[in-house]
Amino acid sequence: MLKLVGIVLIVGSFTGIGMAQRQTYQGRVNVLQGLLHALELISDEVSFRLTSVPDLVEMLTRSKQPQVAELFSRMNTSLQEENGLSLTYKWMRTFQQHGSEAGLREEDIRILCDMSDFIGKYDAKSQKKCLDYAHKRLETQLEAAQTDLKSKGMVYRTCCIAAGLLLVFVLL
Repeated sequence: MLKLVGIVLIVGSFTGIGMAQRQTYQGRVNVLQGLLHALELISDEVSFRLTSVPDLVEMLTRSKQPQVAELFSRMNTSLQEENGLSLTYKWMRTFQQHGSEAGLREEDIRILCDMSDFIGKYDAKSQKKCLDYAHKRLETQLEAAQTDLKSKGMVYRTCCIAAGLLLVFVLL
C-alpha cells in the first residue's frame, strides 16, 4: 500500500512540475492576447473618440484578462499620483517593474515601452500608426509564444511525466 502511495506521489509531483512549466508558456500567450486586445481598444478610442490616455488606462483596469487588468491598474495608480513625473515615464516604469510578473519577456516589455514615446503626445493619426506598429510587433511575439507553447510546453509536460515514471521504475 505504501509503495502505491509513493508511486502516485512521485508521478503526481513530476506531472505537476511539468504542468507548471507549461503554464508559464500558456500565461505568456494569454497576456499577449490580452495586450493585443488592449492595443486595439486604445487605437479605436484614440482614433474615433479622442479619449485621453488616463481615461484609457482606467478603462483597461476592467480588462477580462487578469494580468492585463493588474498591469493597467498599477499604471492607473501611478498616473493618479501627483509627483511631477511624465506619462511616458509612468508608462515605461509600470511595464518595466511589473511586466515580468505578468508573464512578459524582455522583448515584449521593450515593445510596450517604445509606445510610451507616442502615446498621448501627438495627433491621433500619428498615435494610431505607432499603435498599429506595436500591434504588429506584439503579434509576432504572440506567434513565437504560441510556437513555444506547442513545442516546449508539450516537451516539459511529457518529459516530467516520463521522468516520474522512470524514477518509480528505478526505485522499484
